[in-house]
Amino acid sequence: MDLLWLLTRKEITLQYKRTSLGILWSLLNPLLLALIYYIAFIVILKIPKKDFPLFLLAALFPWTWFANSVNASTVSMIANRSLIKKFPFPKHFLLTAGVFSQGVHFLLSLPIIAVLIYFYGKTAHAVWLLAIPLLLFIQFIMTIGVSLAVSVINVYFMDFQFIVAFLLNMFFWMTPILYQLDTIPDPYRFLSLYINPLTPLMSSWRELFMSNKIHWNWMIIAFLSSLVVFFAGLIIFRRLSSRLDEVL
Repeated sequence: MDLLWLLTRKEITLQYKRTSLGILWSLLNPLLLALIYYIAFIVILKIPKKDFPLFLLAALFPWTWFANSVNASTVSMIANRSLIKKFPFPKHFLLTAGVFSQGVHFLLSLPIIAVLIYFYGKTAHAVWLLAIPLLLFIQFIMTIGVSLAVSVINVYFMDFQFIVAFLLNMFFWMTPILYQLDTIPDPYRFLSLYINPLTPLMSSWRELFMSNKIHWNWMIIAFLSSLVVFFAGLIIFRRLSSRLDEVL
């Protein structure tokens, strides 16, 4: 556990080393992206949604945790090849540390959500104390599962990092982040909810922040999906990591 803590701290400190704003960039990136979408949808297209910043960031912040973790894990093994060859240690610690570090950035974004909730005349509820740990656990399991798979696949097939970038962009638009789940036509809504594991997860975060509610159906689907993703990623990682030292 000491090694995992050291790797996590290294990920947090090195990512923004020698930058003026440091870790604040982890918050500024999604905030600036949200500003662009606000201008596009509210100012230009004039979509009548008063609490659009809260609506957007309630799903965009957890999405950023997932997307940044997967992006970083894709090249994690290659970037740390010298460390892997010099010292024997559990290789999945590199990926776990990356997911943890991005999770810290996400936790730092929660005060921004709280301020927006207050700004729009809403209040946080005690249900957060139950729902946030549950959703953190579900998202961590799902993210580490994807990270395990993409990290080891990219060692054998280095073009895979570009495929991952494309898939993340595709899933961003397929997941209800810029729009509500209810706006998807009924036949496709079922597919989105049960085929795309990110849909029930991101919708659960938004439901919590916007309405102080736990949508248990979505949470259960997200949890079961996260288990499937995790074990699939674990199987891929174990099968391909046996020759990792040779390939690296």
